[in-house]
Amino acid sequence: MEKHRRIAIGFSVLGLILIVLGVKFTPVFFTYMSQQSAISDKPAILFFTVEDPCECMVELTLRAEEQIAKWLPEQRNGISILRIAMDQRKDLEAKYKVFRAPCLILVDAQGKVVWRQDYPLIEGGPFKLNEAEAIIAAMDAH
Repeated sequence: MEKHRRIAIGFSVLGLILIVLGVKFTPVFFTYMSQQSAISDKPAILFFTVEDPCECMVELTLRAEEQIAKWLPEQRNGISILRIAMDQRKDLEAKYKVFRAPCLILVDAQGKVVWRQDYPLIEGGPFKLNEAEAIIAAMDAH
């Protein structure tokens, strides 16, 4: 009887571990899948950022987040912005050769880079959104 009890306890612990892992990684999986489909079938704006910036990057990261939050869909012709945490999507970081955050990349429907800005500015906000908007308008004209 003792052997059966130990086996039952082992399976219970294993089940609990699997439940915890499922709860932890399910949101990451769904984020991954939604980002993959959004990148592969229509133009998208990839906003690479970091979840926990170092002390010297906090202000720049906050400014970038604020600038992106205020960027209206009409200004970018409805193109979706995908917020990508660099530490969670190493595959996209490598694919698009992103070495620092914040970084903004406009990709076409095939995932090809059309425009990028990975050297943020300090004055007026980190990104030159007017440049991106001009490229988006040119994409729509074709």
